[in-house]
Parts: sequence; structure tokens; C-alpha cells
Amino acid sequence: MEPQHESVDFVIHSRKAMESAAMPDVPFVVVSITTSPFDEARIPPSAHCLGVLRLAFFDSDLSAEEDGPEGLFSRDDARQIWRFILPLRTKLRCIVLHCSAGLSRSPGVAAALSNVLCGDDQAFFARFRPNRRVYALLIDVFYREFSLSPAC
Repeated sequence: MEPQHESVDFVIHSRKAMESAAMPDVPFVVVSITTSPFDEARIPPSAHCLGVLRLAFFDSDLSAEEDGPEGLFSRDDARQIWRFILPLRTKLRCIVLHCSAGLSRSPGVAAALSNVLCGDDQAFFARFRPNRRVYALLIDVFYREFSLSPAC
């Protein structure tokens, strides 16, 4: 599968902002990131929402090459994101993401998704501090497992 370079908007919130935010009026999905799987954020309902993916992992920049303690972003988490996003990519106009502060984990996911889907991730690195582990694992898993294009 070749990356699709389409126009998709990304909206990144803190958890607090997410729970009271106005949802987009175009087809969108939500990637909801918390630290504990038992602590789900309240996502405002919307007829335009195509789905919500809930993930729980710690905000750690431990290198993607290193296995860390349980609870860090993993290859399985990356696979869940790609399996959620890719089937919907032709319908999506917006991806809404949140984590606790909206500064590291959700921008890491957004930057990687934007890199693959839109061909550019620089706005996220200019505005946020994307979690490098999250970003690296998402990119690596996409090109190893979801892309049929040959590696350079």
C-alpha cells in the first residue's frame, strides 16, 4: 500500500479541552490517549464521528529500539492505530487526538499519521514536542507491515 497524500486536518487537544470541545462538522475519527485503560476520556457525541480508538500508554521517550516496562507505546499500539485509520482514510477529513496535556503523545501520533497520509509532519515538530518513541514506532510499523513499497 502506497502512502496517500491527501488533505486531512489534525486537531490536538489536552484531555480537559477534548471533553468540552466542539467536534468537527466533517467526517472524523478520535484517537483518545490516556495513561490507564480504566480512565476513559468523555468524547462529545457527533453524527460525523466515524469511530473512536482508545489507547493507554505512558508518555516516555525511551528509544523505539529499546523494550521498556509494560505500559509504554508498543508495536501493537502502532498496529492498532494503522488498522483503525487506514480503512477509513478515504472518508476522513479530520483526525482529532488528545492525551493528558496535548503536547507529546498525541502530537507524536499526529506527526506520524501526517507524514504518511499527507507527506508532511513539520508543523507538529514546530508547534509541539512529539513523543519520539510514538513517532518512530508508527513510521516503522507502517513501512514494515502496511506498505508494499520497497524500502530504499
